[in-house]
Amino acid sequence: MNKVIFFVAGGTGGHLFPAIAVAKSFEKSQSHFLVDKRTEKILLGKDFKYHVISSSKLEKNIFTIIISIFKIFYGFVYSFCLIIKFKPSLVVGFGGYTSIPTILAAKVLNKKILIHEQNSVMGKTNRFLSKISTKIAITYKNTMFANESAIFSGIPIRKLKIKNQKKKKNKKVILIIGGSQGAQVFSEIIKKVLLGFDKNLLKKIFIVHQVRKEDLKSMKNFYQNLNIKFKIKSFFTNIYDEINNSDLIISRCGASTLAEIEFFKKFCILIPLPTSANNHQFYNAVEFKRTNNCEIINQSNINNDKLVKIIKFNLFEKKIKKIQQQRKTKKLSLVNIINDMLK
Repeated sequence: MNKVIFFVAGGTGGHLFPAIAVAKSFEKSQSHFLVDKRTEKILLGKDFKYHVISSSKLEKNIFTIIISIFKIFYGFVYSFCLIIKFKPSLVVGFGGYTSIPTILAAKVLNKKILIHEQNSVMGKTNRFLSKISTKIAITYKNTMFANESAIFSGIPIRKLKIKNQKKKKNKKVILIIGGSQGAQVFSEIIKKVLLGFDKNLLKKIFIVHQVRKEDLKSMKNFYQNLNIKFKIKSFFTNIYDEINNSDLIISRCGASTLAEIEFFKKFCILIPLPTSANNHQFYNAVEFKRTNNCEIINQSNINNDKLVKIIKFNLFEKKIKKIQQQRKTKKLSLVNIINDMLK
């Protein structure tokens, strides 16, 4: 009989997508996902067993602290009951405060616990839970706040294949992605950038743009007015195909997105989300640049003329050459770590 594994992830797709990637290496009968309401919608239709866990951030306001403690306690009791019922051999936490009640329940019931940190700065939840975990795995070798025993695993991504690029006829493809929800600021940036292109260059580019739903109409009108060929959506289910088919990418710096860009070896312009917890997106970008070809741009200090020059150079002038990369440290895959802990 296959051993049961609990995968705990909540908050954003950045926590859940690596968990899904790992779970696909095991039988579906083994895997149970423990998520919150925000990430539940990502699992709908994926044929995975999942349970919605109550949890909350601990806010500073006294009234909200009481509510938060009640939600965490309720999530703890529910997790406790799930662990007794399904008897998981291992509980794997991927961060987000949804992990707190389940990991605490796993500790009380003396279950093996593995924590995975996706970002280059360990989040507050994982910093707390790492103290009671059996093992810790990290995406970046130099992850801040990780202890010396942490295992360098990289980040799990879905199974990808490098296919022959579907070239748009005589056009260079610019892919703009701003995380799972899109980024309004990217819409403003690309407008200013494209207005810095002459008409001949505009004819040579094809834009693939992920935008917020509320920006769809205005961006369609903008591209149509400039007579630019484009594809625009609020969410790309096949984003890996878009990455593969692109010539240049403008992106945020979520760890999963960076891992997929790295897989396809694409040049990218990275604009870290300035409000990310502990500024982790900036540090993700810095770590990424150690072994990849990219430019990092500060959102609060964007020089549009410089950005136009970077894009023009990398699309039309730069000769293709092998990127000089630093020697990469050997990783131990998260799947192998899990298999070892299941023995």
